[in-house]
Amino acid sequence: MDLVEEAKNGSAQAFNTLIEENKLKMYKTAKAILKNEDDVCDAIQDALMSAYTNITKLKENQYFSTWIVRILVNKCYDIIKKNNKVLNNYDIDDYIDDSNLKSYDNYKSDSIIEDTINKIDKDLKEITVLYYYNEFSVKEIAEMLDIPEGTVKSRLSRAREKLYILLSEEGG
Repeated sequence: MDLVEEAKNGSAQAFNTLIEENKLKMYKTAKAILKNEDDVCDAIQDALMSAYTNITKLKENQYFSTWIVRILVNKCYDIIKKNNKVLNNYDIDDYIDDSNLKSYDNYKSDSIIEDTINKIDKDLKEITVLYYYNEFSVKEIAEMLDIPEGTVKSRLSRAREKLYILLSEEGG
């Protein structure tokens, strides 16, 4: 019996093993969508709870990784919507110090590539992380984000162009 089947049959250990295998993918995906570390943790926690309670609804076991990342992406967007509602109820300028915005918008990284990816548009960054870091196929990304495969391909192409330009500028 495979791990997904064991998890479907109630094995918390099997579910934990599946999560261990996918935790880096999940973190990078959430970080690509959300900027705040607390929001990333909340989205991952919500996704894990949802996946654990709904694992029996997964139809094809081999797509566990795609399935859980799709849940995570939805949870990330739920957090963005919630945050936007809260911000719309207050005058944001009263609560934010402009000098801190740069550090809030981009998480620290040891990699020039990751810093550069942080500079591109959100939709391009999300697809780049899913494709290059998490190694999802164009088809899997299209299913996760509920967009056509052609859109994924064109965004990847635009992301490559922007990254090339930004990296060329960095190099001199």
